[in-house]
Amino acid sequence: MNAQETFDQWHRREYPSQYIWENYTYPNFGISDDQLVCRLPITIFNCDDCQLIIDNEEISEIHKSTIDYILKNQESFIEDIRKEVFDYYTFLWSDYLNEFEDEIKYPNPKNNSVQIIDSMIKPKAIHMARKIDEGYFGICFKCTFEGDHGLGIEMRNYKVKDVGAESVGFSFHSVE
Repeated sequence: MNAQETFDQWHRREYPSQYIWENYTYPNFGISDDQLVCRLPITIFNCDDCQLIIDNEEISEIHKSTIDYILKNQESFIEDIRKEVFDYYTFLWSDYLNEFEDEIKYPNPKNNSVQIIDSMIKPKAIHMARKIDEGYFGICFKCTFEGDHGLGIEMRNYKVKDVGAESVGFSFHSVE
């Protein structure tokens, strides 16, 4: 490293393969041995910082088209996600959350509409497997009502397929 060079410049020169994703639309967080991780401009449910995580070192055309569709049509997912998460929350509330006395953190779903979910969840990561079909991905959320297990959604054909603990949002399998 010469005196005129910053650490960042030196690192880019010495390890150029770690910066190959900068040519894509999505600003880079980094690349590990088996994942691509970058920031996505997701704005639904008051999101201000969402990661895209692809379990692969390479991004395929299907990954790109799915990401582009998500970014252009993220507003179209709101109603489906809201309804399915509200149903999941209602199940949890009936099962055990009603035992807690905190009406602000655990509001009774019977006294509220599905819009209550908007203030209870926030996307934090979108996951994609190594090989996917168009519209197949998972979303992990921060949520106020399930701090231990989190909240995850599996999407198929851009529709909610499954809702559950955070692991639902990232433990799906590649399409072979």
